[in-house]
Amino acid sequence: MNSLLKKLSLGITASILCVACQSNDIEKEQETVVHTLTGQVWNLTTLAGVKATLGENNKPVSIEFLTEKNTYRGYGGCNNYSGRYESEEHNLEIGPARATRMFCQKGSEQENKLFNALSAVDNYIISEKTLTVSDDLNQVLAVFTTK
Repeated sequence: MNSLLKKLSLGITASILCVACQSNDIEKEQETVVHTLTGQVWNLTTLAGVKATLGENNKPVSIEFLTEKNTYRGYGGCNNYSGRYESEEHNLEIGPARATRMFCQKGSEQENKLFNALSAVDNYIISEKTLTVSDDLNQVLAVFTTK
């Protein structure tokens, strides 16, 4: 009887350990989500090597690439903007931004720099949750992150 209890106890312990191992594997799989250019909103973290500031109402500056008609849209810190883009592998060409015409005390200067940077984008790299866009000389223009 005593050895039966020991075997049962060992079996239960082994089962619990296996479940714990499986849940760790599931967590690791969930952590390794592959991010693509499309499918999420990218928030600006640095622009021309300078830490980005929040826009009006402390809203993050952002860009989102849509698969539909190769369009993009975002918030520049003052105005909403949109346009078209072309992407193939790691090459990226962002067309001129069409923006609303609001005047803001905060965010306008950074917004103008963002639009200039976007027009100079030639390529991009996504590493984990970070999108880095560069010009044709591979100089980093802006860095974005996503959740």
